[in-house]
Amino acid sequence: MQLRPKIAPYIVEIISQLQNAGYEAYIVGGAVRDFLLNRQPKDYDLSTSATPEQIKKVFRDRHVLIIGKRFRLVHLHHHGEIIEISTFRKRPQDQTELRRPGKQAPEHMIFQDNEFGTAEEDAWRRDFTINAIFYDPVNDKIVDYTGMGMKDLAAKTVRSIGDPVLRFEEDPVRILRALKLVGQYDFTMDAETESAVTKCIEFIVHASASRLTLELEKILKNPYGHLILETFHRYGFLKRFLPFIDSCWGTPACDYMMKLLEERNRRILEGKYRDSISLAMSIMTLPFAEKLISDREPGQLWNYLPDIAEDLRQILLKVLNPGTPTKRAVAAAVRTLMLQERIKNLMIKKLVSHPGYSHARELGIIQNNVMWKFWHYEEQLPPPEPRSEKRRRGRRHGRKRSAVPVPAGETTGTCH
Repeated sequence: MQLRPKIAPYIVEIISQLQNAGYEAYIVGGAVRDFLLNRQPKDYDLSTSATPEQIKKVFRDRHVLIIGKRFRLVHLHHHGEIIEISTFRKRPQDQTELRRPGKQAPEHMIFQDNEFGTAEEDAWRRDFTINAIFYDPVNDKIVDYTGMGMKDLAAKTVRSIGDPVLRFEEDPVRILRALKLVGQYDFTMDAETESAVTKCIEFIVHASASRLTLELEKILKNPYGHLILETFHRYGFLKRFLPFIDSCWGTPACDYMMKLLEERNRRILEGKYRDSISLAMSIMTLPFAEKLISDREPGQLWNYLPDIAEDLRQILLKVLNPGTPTKRAVAAAVRTLMLQERIKNLMIKKLVSHPGYSHARELGIIQNNVMWKFWHYEEQLPPPEPRSEKRRRGRRHGRKRSAVPVPAGETTGTCH
């Protein structure tokens, strides 16, 4: 299979620069997997024999940052995009000294992963065979060190490299990633990997909150996120990842949320809207807000109350707990929800210039497609203004955008 024509030219140039400097360099992981599946990857991960300091030297005329403590790597900035470049690793040595006193963790859990190795050593320490395929776009060469990656990809099989229990002990987030592969690609796990997922599922409590929040953000952006959540629930993982949603599974509110999320994802795949995290947060909150604030059925929104913004914020945090989304994303999601009554009733005079109109309009269209079913509804909602026009008018009138106020308080209740 010819992959070279699918690769962005600037990625080929980055690989070429590293190779010309005397280092091995490949595209690795999910990007190679997605290209081989004829899907467009969301980003590129590159790996090289160069150390972070050597990478920075090769690209000394570019914006380059060395980041990470547990896993040091390089962020190379390219026209607003961040390209991650890691150094080949090998399996780390005993990490007993790095374990936190008094905190129980899986015996073989990795706390630092900064022991550099060869390309082959790097492939064998990865999580699954389908994620251990390397591609050299300069020479148009696929390298499958495990000998199973291409076969498992063709068979749609998620297989751990080596002992899956050991792999999940080393990094419990691999359990989440195995289930993501099952949901997103409709793959199946081999018997040994599936058994280990069931046996080790409780290990996820040892993953850091920051890493789990990052994985949540990836799922919120993912146009197959609804399938991933269904897989999480089927394997009993959802109650550990999003316990509120798991407790509501099968209720009218949760069913409506999943339908809204599926419709949003369909529109992303069709190129009708972007993969906004805050919009996904609004979608996941809205049905539960209808139930908890006004005890209404799906699609009926809520009564307006003086403290509605804070109520919505608290419900959103409850829905996404233990994830910790950014304040900016939370404020944007609450703003989108606050505009839904006006959007539903087409009270849109002067709303087109509102900074939250674009997301609010899209959420209204999604609700209408799933539940409201108003005739010619989308045609009655003017398209959002281009961002450049809003910026010009904002400068002209000296406006400053302000976030939704976030006073203290808590909304309680259940979705049943």
